[in-house]
Amino acid sequence: MSMCEWRGYAVGALVVGALLTGCGSLRKLAKSDPKVGAYLPARSKRELAARAADTVPAQKIITFRRQDGTELYLAPATVDSVSGETLMSVAIDEVVISAAGRRNIVERNGKINVDFIVSVPDTLQHLDWRLVVGPRLLKGEDTLAFDPLVYSGERFRRMQQHEYDRYDAYLGRIVDSADYFDRFGRQGLYRRRLDGVLDQRALYAGAMERLEWMTPGEAMYDRVVGWSTPQERRRQEEILRRYVRSTDRKVRARMTYVPDAGNRLDHLNDYFTPRYRYPGVEVLPGGAVYTRVAGDYPAEGGRDREAYIRSLGERPEAVRNELRTADRETLRRLAGERLAYTGLRRKTIGGLLRETGDSALMENYRIRSGYVADRLASLYEVDTMALRNSVLRQGQLARNERRRLGAPDAYRRLVRHPYPDPVRLDTVIYRPDGRIDYYYTQQVQADENTSKLRLYLTGEVEDRNGRSYRLRRSDTLYYNVASMTTFLDERTRYMQRIVLRDAEANARFFFTFPVGKSSLVDTLPENRRQIAAVKSLTRGLMTDPVYLIDSITLRATASPEGRWELNERLARDRAEALRRVLVGEFRVLYDSLNVAGSYTLDEQGRQVMVEEEDRLPDLPNLLRTTSLAEDWDELYRLVAADTLLTHKAEILEMIRWEGNPDTREWRIRLKYPREYARMRSVIYPQMRAVDFRFNLHRRGMKQDTVYTTEVDSNYMHAVDLLRKRRYEEALTILRPYEDRNTALAYMSLGYDAAAYRILRGLPEASSTADIQYMLAILAARLGEEEHAVQYFLRAVELRENLKFRGNLDPEISRLIRRYGLFREDFE
Repeated sequence: MSMCEWRGYAVGALVVGALLTGCGSLRKLAKSDPKVGAYLPARSKRELAARAADTVPAQKIITFRRQDGTELYLAPATVDSVSGETLMSVAIDEVVISAAGRRNIVERNGKINVDFIVSVPDTLQHLDWRLVVGPRLLKGEDTLAFDPLVYSGERFRRMQQHEYDRYDAYLGRIVDSADYFDRFGRQGLYRRRLDGVLDQRALYAGAMERLEWMTPGEAMYDRVVGWSTPQERRRQEEILRRYVRSTDRKVRARMTYVPDAGNRLDHLNDYFTPRYRYPGVEVLPGGAVYTRVAGDYPAEGGRDREAYIRSLGERPEAVRNELRTADRETLRRLAGERLAYTGLRRKTIGGLLRETGDSALMENYRIRSGYVADRLASLYEVDTMALRNSVLRQGQLARNERRRLGAPDAYRRLVRHPYPDPVRLDTVIYRPDGRIDYYYTQQVQADENTSKLRLYLTGEVEDRNGRSYRLRRSDTLYYNVASMTTFLDERTRYMQRIVLRDAEANARFFFTFPVGKSSLVDTLPENRRQIAAVKSLTRGLMTDPVYLIDSITLRATASPEGRWELNERLARDRAEALRRVLVGEFRVLYDSLNVAGSYTLDEQGRQVMVEEEDRLPDLPNLLRTTSLAEDWDELYRLVAADTLLTHKAEILEMIRWEGNPDTREWRIRLKYPREYARMRSVIYPQMRAVDFRFNLHRRGMKQDTVYTTEVDSNYMHAVDLLRKRRYEEALTILRPYEDRNTALAYMSLGYDAAAYRILRGLPEASSTADIQYMLAILAARLGEEEHAVQYFLRAVELRENLKFRGNLDPEISRLIRRYGLFREDFE
């Protein structure tokens, strides 16, 4: 057998052995069925004083006078039980497991400190395991999971570290985006492209400089910025010259009249024969083409055109000489005249004439300057980051992106035993050698379910092969939480309320009237909706079990647009028109409600008539009208509330000091036309309204004012909030009352000075045991130790069982131990 085969067998044997060992360990664990223990400390850690050592009050003898006149002298010392000597008392904290499973704890500042000891036996400690212990706190129906404790064996932790090293190696192959260029970029290509950009930038910067000091004519032929060449310009001129020559030949060939001096009738030919025959036009004597009959030229400019064409045919030599000696501008003029007068057109000639003109020269100069400027600007705006991204190797980039997206899957594949997060404790066991105890403390927010708390531990063991074993739940610990709500004053609080006989209800509605008219069109959909809204409100008030309607007053108002006299008449007439419509509507409403409301049932179920004073009011006869021409007070309010008016302050000032309403509106319209336009379109429609005022009185009430006493529901709601430990919400309500419950809310939130001030000022403070006890706690918190002892002794004197409550509150229990109070009751 070869060496490689021996190695393979050896590795297989080791793996199988490890698996069997792991399986055996978990089987033994399942048979023994151990659990993690949860225990209470022998005593809670004392709350340390928050003040510094130099601020601790000097020790002194405290004198307390009982109600019977006897005095007690208390000193901060203790007596040795063996020698009888007075010794200084020094407390040393230690953690000792208590056999009890129930503990009384206190709530302070809305928080509860829950402490317990987690005990892990040596049977749950193994180098190949990980133990996760999870505390669970039950409060009411809710379960709070505290941060777990993790105990990992040394070999298990080494395996975890190996898994994380593999995952870190995977992450190390993922290139960060900041390093893309260094890892994936083609450096040489980037440098070449960047050099090209710099060269182009220098080239176009030079071109821009040349364009700035060159004229358009000079720039046209420039070797750098030019758009043409002298050779090209000469070629264009030669084309124009050939066009002029060919046009002149055609003109001479088409001349139908040649003067004949020997013919005595030549003057008739001169009149009846056209001078030039256009292509495609049939020419006859007396025809329509430049025929001079009675001096009439039917075409616009025909006389000038005839003279020009005639000159071409009658002076051929002069025409040729002019063409031969023509410069550039003359040549353009000759070609343009031939093109305009002869009608012999070529597609290229018109374009050449435009291209060689001054306007084309300036336009080409402008285009070239703009192009150079834009190109230079784009070169200066080149993003080097984008240039770098353009030279990245896309294949490598895509492969890196796949690695990045695959990181979560790689984590799940490579890290089979992740570190728990968050954790309270994460420790490594290198050598199991006995039980491990951990003192665990957790602060819990107080609420209505924290008066009784339960706590237990859950646990799970996991080995290196991924197998796990869930431990049994630990025994349950019970906590009774004592809070300051024990001293809650739950007596019902009453308040005096003033009930008035008369009341008033107001509403505003918007009806649509024709412009300048007072008639109400009740068939318009908008008006029907407003009438329905009025009826709905009126029906609700008529059927209200508390109030009866005495009268209804409707007031119509108009906008300030137009003259005051016209608006006053419109407002008055519109109010009356609306009243007439509502009288009919209210009559139907009254009849329908009156039939249903005339009878009712008594306590025996018999049908009886309603008393006269409780009958429905006769609405149609209760309707009254008033009017207001222009409500400038409402306009002032609307203008002040508008955020889009620019000259708001000036307009408001004008409304205040101008007395005449018509002059006032005229001044605003004249001086601020834009603002007036907005007022007219947006604000004025809101002023064309109808205000309804319902005057009411309470059913069966004879006096104008009645004083009643009723439960202060707001205060009792705050008491309920205190009972549920919702101190901040309760304090928001209780702050104005300045009573015992207000002080309780203050001290529960840590505002001890405010609570101390309120309780000391209460008249019943000296005779109420609960208040004296609360004062003792507050005085102890504020460092007034002498007053704290006196308040506590007075509270016990008023109610003896408060001495036992003192052991629950750390402020009082410290005083009891320090001064040896009620030693005979606690020994």
